Amino acid sequence: MSNINENKIKEEAEKHLLRCRPGDRNHALRVVEWIKELGKNHTDLLLIITAGYIHDIGWEGVFPAWKEKITFDELIQFEKQANNNSMKFATNFLNDLGFEDDDIVTINRLIKAADEHKSEKDDEAVIVDADQLSKMNINHLKEKFKPSEWMKMHELWFRKFPERIQTEKGKEIYPSLLDKLKNAIEKEIATT
Repeated sequence: MSNINENKIKEEAEKHLLRCRPGDRNHALRVVEWIKELGKNHTDLLLIITAGYIHDIGWEGVFPAWKEKITFDELIQFEKQANNNSMKFATNFLNDLGFEDDDIVTINRLIKAADEHKSEKDDEAVIVDADQLSKMNINHLKEKFKPSEWMKMHELWFRKFPERIQTEKGKEIYPSLLDKLKNAIEKEIATT
């Protein structure tokens, strides 16, 4: 893996993410920033970062390319198919970059944890929390979802995040991020 670096991973991942759902590229960038914050002491940080860049690669070609924004119902409708694609698409991507088999297994495990919103290991907690925390941003909602869905998504995250968030830092900051997001949603809706 010595010739593989984050810039190469990001560059190659972007080619795929632009063929996924609206906003997936920017979402991946936010996930990676959170991974760097939550996982800065991990020795396998590049593997977690790699998983962060491609954790939604299974959405490539699943969602109709002509769609600009999605609804919660559409997310649910296509999510299983996308998650089923993840391992195959990620494995092909990682093989093309020259990752070793053991690293591919680790990255696929991390992607699966993100897809299922569940962590059993420390590195899984980093990517699951990074994925969740990155969503608590008005730009995430504006890029991916129709405005009619914003409060639905906030309410879902309000209910689900207490069981999903596992890192100490994540537990500490997600309530305030959710509050800020709710305020941002209300402000955006009031001005439209």
